[in-house]
Amino acid sequence: MALIVGGTTVTGTQTLEASTLTGTASAINGSNITNLPAPSSANVGTAIAGLALGAVGTHALAQKASSGTYIQPGDTNAGSNMEWANAQGGKTTDGGSLSGTWRSTGPALNSSNGEQRSVVFYRIS
Repeated sequence: MALIVGGTTVTGTQTLEASTLTGTASAINGSNITNLPAPSSANVGTAIAGLALGAVGTHALAQKASSGTYIQPGDTNAGSNMEWANAQGGKTTDGGSLSGTWRSTGPALNSSNGEQRSVVFYRIS
């Protein structure tokens, strides 16, 4: 299959230079693009390290703001209903408030005890 650009047929042996093209190109359908390389571990690590606190894709040790709901692994929760927690399960206001939607990575009990309500969440939106 050949590509026709400005009335000229472009074959696999020719190179298109973006700086010499003019006009408006129609949308390109990328559904047939294959053999793209997967991102490297270094690319992924650098991307994760660049995320801001509380951004989509980050994790947080947090708890529901109040007791009354058992959280099962995989449950989603609004950040507005959650608080940052410390390793002993105590709530903390350090780090600001949570926003967005978070998914639980484990169970949290319906308890007035913060240690039993704290679990690692990750932000999904």
